[in-house]
Formats: sequence, structure tokens, C-alpha cells
Amino acid sequence: MSFTVPSIRVVKSMPFKGGTRHFSNRYGLTGGAPSDDTHWHTLMDAIVTAEKAIYAPTVTIVECLGYAAGSDVAVSTKNYTTVGTLTFGGSSGYAPGEAAALIRWSTAARSTKNHPIYLYKYYHHVGVGLASGNSDTLDANEKSAMQTYAAAWITGFSDGTATHKLTSPAGHDATGSIVEEYVTHRDFPYTTSV
Repeated sequence: MSFTVPSIRVVKSMPFKGGTRHFSNRYGLTGGAPSDDTHWHTLMDAIVTAEKAIYAPTVTIVECLGYAAGSDVAVSTKNYTTVGTLTFGGSSGYAPGEAAALIRWSTAARSTKNHPIYLYKYYHHVGVGLASGNSDTLDANEKSAMQTYAAAWITGFSDGTATHKLTSPAGHDATGSIVEEYVTHRDFPYTTSV
């Protein structure tokens, strides 16, 4: 999907099928594009500091890329080696790599068919509860951390001058959020075992 607003992509690395896999999330930004690399990097640092709290230490944030409105060519990049800081509950473990937690942000906008427009972001290598035998339920610590992160996008992150909040690729501002209780999945391209 093409972004008509400035955006930022956060790239993560995780263990996957005996190797390493990258996944990313791209966020539309209100408030226009940061004015220069210094402002982009300040914004990236703020987002990375908040996002690392939703991952256990096996996930590493490796890069952020900033994009001007209407472009898929990065105008600013910064490399990271930031590991997650989340600790799962005592009876939780990792979900399979293709499994993902889902945050859904609402907007006030409606589609041409009058359906509500939502923003969906998927996050891999998350914790699930194992004590009850229900490995579909998101770990309670994970869910709480994700709720905090989702709310932070509605409040916004500063680039040192302007505050940028989450918006859709078409510019619909996020107004609320829900972290789904159950994990879902996002398929990666097929990878064979060794």
C-alpha cells in the first residue's frame, strides 16, 4: 500500500527455523516529515525505545527507515542493535515464528462503503501462555506492554520539534487501539528446513 503521508519502518530480527528472519512494521506519521536527519533520528530513537518493551531479548531492532510522503525510497536510515526488554510471565513461552500478536487501531474515517477504517500491525516472536494448555492466548505481560505501546502511538512521539502520531497510509489518524487476546499469524514466504 502506498503512503500519502510521511512514514517510518521499524525492522526487527528474530530466530526462525534454525536461522534468522527479519520482519517490519511501517507507521504513517502526522505532523509532516521531520526536517532533517537529526530530527528523523530523534524520532526513530523514541520509537525504538518504546517498541523494544514489547519484545523479549531474542528479538533485536536492527534498523529504522524514514520515508517522505508518497515515496518508498528512504530519506533517512539508522541502524540499531537494540534487544527487547520484555520478560514473559512464569508459565509462558514463545509462539511459533509465523504466529503474531495483533494491534488494531481505530480511526474516525469510513470507507466508500461506509465501513470503519482500521490500522492493523502484526508483531512476531511473541509470548503465549502455556500453563492452561492454551497456546493461543497472548502472554499477560506481552499484552500489557503492547497496550502501552499502542497508546503511545496515539499520544505521539517527538522528533525534537514536532510530535508525530500514528496515521493510516492515506492520512486517517488513529483514535483508539485494541490488542487482540489471541495470537494470529502472518505467513512468511515458504522456508524449508535444513
